[in-house]
Amino acid sequence: MRKSNLSKSIDLKVLLLCGGEGTRLHPLTKTIPKPLVRIKNKTIIDYIVKHLKGYGLKNFLICSGYKSKMIENHFKNIKSINTKIINSGKVDILKRILDCKKMINDKFIICYGDTIANVNIEKLYNFHNSHPGIATICTYQLKQNFGIVKNNIKKQVVSFDEKPRYPGSINIGYFIFEKKIFEHIRTVTSWLDLLKILIEKRQLFAFKHDGVHITINTFNELASAEKSIDLYLDTIK
Repeated sequence: MRKSNLSKSIDLKVLLLCGGEGTRLHPLTKTIPKPLVRIKNKTIIDYIVKHLKGYGLKNFLICSGYKSKMIENHFKNIKSINTKIINSGKVDILKRILDCKKMINDKFIICYGDTIANVNIEKLYNFHNSHPGIATICTYQLKQNFGIVKNNIKKQVVSFDEKPRYPGSINIGYFIFEKKIFEHIRTVTSWLDLLKILIEKRQLFAFKHDGVHITINTFNELASAEKSIDLYLDTIK
């Protein structure tokens, strides 16, 4: 994958959302925050940062909360990026973003701290700049687990789709926002309400991601991530 140095052309900061408790991974996340859960020999957040660094992004605002000190200590060992820890406590995503407002100079990236994806940041950035909206969400279309068989009224099979895609797409936790998003944030009370108002105002555009996407919300997904992480690493080298 060809990478570019976006930070040379703009002060593009990355907000990494690392404050959630990850309750579906208890008891594992009773002792460590979810972004520090390990897949093989690295943490979830290490994989995310490695990918973003490949595009020249080096200014990270770490939006922490749950077990914030452990997050802070982890980033002290990463010398190749500039980090600032913003501990907002136990609050929702909206408040975490607001706490970063004074440190945002221009458009910025938001990444969930528990989702690994080889999103092409250069293409995402160019897509965002190509439309008139103030926000871009990265989406991914899932495949169903079962083959779909269709037949006619005579019970003759007319088609078979081994792994059809769902009709909609999911949010995979990568966004680009213009700074003016803060004007809208102050008018709503939740992250979901913010996205809804952007949709109503035709200000939210979707960038389709077709590559690797790894979620780690449950122990089954964690086990699956152990098997697929090498594929992810091969694509970001």
